[in-house]
Amino acid sequence: MKALSLLIVLWSSFSFASEPVGYYNQGALIDGECLQESGEGYVQLLRDVGHIYGTSEMINMLKETAADMQRRYPGRDRLEIEDIAAKNGGDIDPHGSHENGLDVDIQYFKANNVEERSYAPSMVENGRASENFDVERNWELMKSLHRHGSVQMIFMDTVLKNKLIDYARSKGEYNSHLRVINSFHYVPNHDDHLHVRLNCPASARRCHSTTIRKGGAE
Repeated sequence: MKALSLLIVLWSSFSFASEPVGYYNQGALIDGECLQESGEGYVQLLRDVGHIYGTSEMINMLKETAADMQRRYPGRDRLEIEDIAAKNGGDIDPHGSHENGLDVDIQYFKANNVEERSYAPSMVENGRASENFDVERNWELMKSLHRHGSVQMIFMDTVLKNKLIDYARSKGEYNSHLRVINSFHYVPNHDDHLHVRLNCPASARRCHSTTIRKGGAE
């Protein structure tokens, strides 16, 4: 009887583990994990119930990163998390990816500590990083995301990317954090939030750590 109970427990743990399937922009999510509305160091914004699911790796990274940042910078604005994926993956408007639970949008940390609870203002003004762009905490955020997750890419605006790289150089951390810096990629319309993409977990054999062309575009 004890052996049967153990088998049931093991079967349950494996059967309900989240699994990303397919590509970031043409995929699905099996048994996605739901992100709670708020927790230690974070709050989820724009809480569309169809967009709040991710792989266990994604949810763990967000929670651990948020808690890490709150411990290091108590009393500051929390990590503000936007869309992840639908419960079963697939298309969610207005995104071209976010289909298998391995993508998430996050707002940048702000110098004024204001939690927007909606879309944030641009962190780029007249071709330069806004004074409200908290370069120290945003650099620490990038490092924390890599510590707590298997980050493949972080998409952001070029101005903000260069601001972070310049800051890393000024702190003598450029060479020691090349893996973080090399994950930075420019995409348009990311001056008010960043987009983090994780690698496929080793156990997800049906997941592809790339995108697939849709009508000639990534």
